[in-house]
Amino acid sequence: MPKLPNSWKEISLKTYCGFEKIMNDQSLDNHAKDVEIVSLLTGISRSEILALPLKTLHEYMDKVKFLNNLDLIEPLKNSKNFRFCIKGKWFKIKLNASDLTGGQYIDLMTFLKENENPVSNIHNILAVIATPLKWGLMPIKYDGKDHAERSSFLYEYMPMSIAYPILVFFCNLSQHLTTAMQDYLKTETTRKMNLIQAEMLDIMNVTAGL
Repeated sequence: MPKLPNSWKEISLKTYCGFEKIMNDQSLDNHAKDVEIVSLLTGISRSEILALPLKTLHEYMDKVKFLNNLDLIEPLKNSKNFRFCIKGKWFKIKLNASDLTGGQYIDLMTFLKENENPVSNIHNILAVIATPLKWGLMPIKYDGKDHAERSSFLYEYMPMSIAYPILVFFCNLSQHLTTAMQDYLKTETTRKMNLIQAEMLDIMNVTAGL
């Protein structure tokens, strides 16, 4: 069996956005979505996955069923001076919108309004409220010119186990994010994953009866 992620700690923002793109692709049936998801998570080509027995594909999907439940991610317990480290780089999160500078607020509102699907802008939103720390201690003044580089770094390496609790907490403080982010991430993703798993079970039952 190829290496599959075991928890949200192994799912980066980039991987999650790729997962969401697959889930929302109406041109794919549920079996095709399974193939795309396993390919995304393992790096194995689609052709190799298509050659697998349905039972094996089902086992792979069962192993990553945690993707069906964002509530498995531990919530943020301490909102004060919340810091995190990724690839040796430290950041401090400004969770209260009232603590943002004028430049940060303008950029934040831009990214919130830019796309109806907030998932595609998670990294941009976090790059606004995450302040880099020099030597892990000294906050670096926000500069919109550095935003693209910072958002690209977070998109590539930030795990959902860190990103999601921050976003949920921020949602509770910002009415702009509450409906768009929490409802989309939790309700829509769960519903679609349940549909895929149900159809896979149906396929397995029909196959077993042949």
